[in-house]
Amino acid sequence: MNKSKTLREALENYLPAGCADLVSGWFGSHQVILRITKSRRSKLGDFRGGNALKSPVISVNHNLNQYSFLVTLLHEMAHAEVFLSNKRRMVPHGQHWKRAYQAIALPFLEEGLLPEQVSKAFNNYLKNPSASSTTNLPLAVALRKYDPPKDLVLISELPTDALFSLPDGRVFKRGVQLRKRYRCECLNNKRIYLFSPLAEIIPVKINAQLNNAV
Repeated sequence: MNKSKTLREALENYLPAGCADLVSGWFGSHQVILRITKSRRSKLGDFRGGNALKSPVISVNHNLNQYSFLVTLLHEMAHAEVFLSNKRRMVPHGQHWKRAYQAIALPFLEEGLLPEQVSKAFNNYLKNPSASSTTNLPLAVALRKYDPPKDLVLISELPTDALFSLPDGRVFKRGVQLRKRYRCECLNNKRIYLFSPLAEIIPVKINAQLNNAV
């Protein structure tokens, strides 16, 4: 069994249908190592440039849903493209990386391999990709729909004045959005806190939990 076939078969467990061939083909023509790692809270993936003795390495967290895995992997493949093309230190998420990311991602969009909502959000994000796809609200929301079911929702999905709590038991009332963040009042201490639109929270109703908080 050749290396390319082994990689393709492994990738089929992590990528959307039809994507493994394209990705394994890229790795077959680039001297880059792919490592699928345990979950890391600080990052979804990363790229480390190599040297004369070591090949560059891409790593991606194993627990991402198939579309998040693809978006993250393509992000890191773009870093590898820039590194292999220039062999010198470049701005990490500058124009060279953005163009590489757009070029690498294009076949996946053209082939219709992604659901419509994910494809549209990803395509819009790629017009000017940022350092982290998780900071792009439309793309983050589209990708999140394919995560395993859980009790958490995004704060941006709640209506104004809705109540929510955090794992530590504090209860908040969601206020209006101020530029990028939501102004929320903590009902436990009456203080104001600012939350990212992508903050995952627990919706609550007016019940004993609220009565204990106020």
